[in-house]
Amino acid sequence: IKGLVLVGGKSTRMGTDKSQLEYFGKPQKEYVKELLENNMLKTYYSVQNDAGNENEIHDAFFNLGPFGGICSAFQKDPNSAWLVLATDLPFVNDALIELLLSKRNPSKIATAIKGKGKEFVEPLITIYEPKAYPILLQYLAQGYSCPRKPLINSDVEIVEVDDALIRNINTPEEFEAVKDELKK
Repeated sequence: IKGLVLVGGKSTRMGTDKSQLEYFGKPQKEYVKELLENNMLKTYYSVQNDAGNENEIHDAFFNLGPFGGICSAFQKDPNSAWLVLATDLPFVNDALIELLLSKRNPSKIATAIKGKGKEFVEPLITIYEPKAYPILLQYLAQGYSCPRKPLINSDVEIVEVDDALIRNINTPEEFEAVKDELKK
């Protein structure tokens, strides 16, 4: 399993790069990468443009957001499973990553986190198995660009957790509220 930290987003609602926000004294992209590396995963950043850094995978599938990042990681290494994690999830911690890894089911296309109060899995806290790659490409060929769609319609191992652990932060107001919450 390799780690993929999604940092190539536009952050339009936040108004600034969400991967650079600091919840724990360092840019969130560094915190998330360390979270995956602490669980023994060789980890890469998924980025839009190629800066020539060896720890980055640039999008080979353009303007597809996270879907393009995931497919680009598989294009780089189609034989690895990829634990994909977005940077706008400040409550994801070591315990959650360890839980996801312990519940991994390689016989399915993915092992995904789902909030107990949510209807659908969270595609950006998911381990995608190598067998997911051709399925993702099939959905792409049909015009889909959301990674949730193939997960909803495929055999996926689901790991349910408290909804609060998988809250994503998209606005300056949410960011300030979370910073206050984390201080307590």
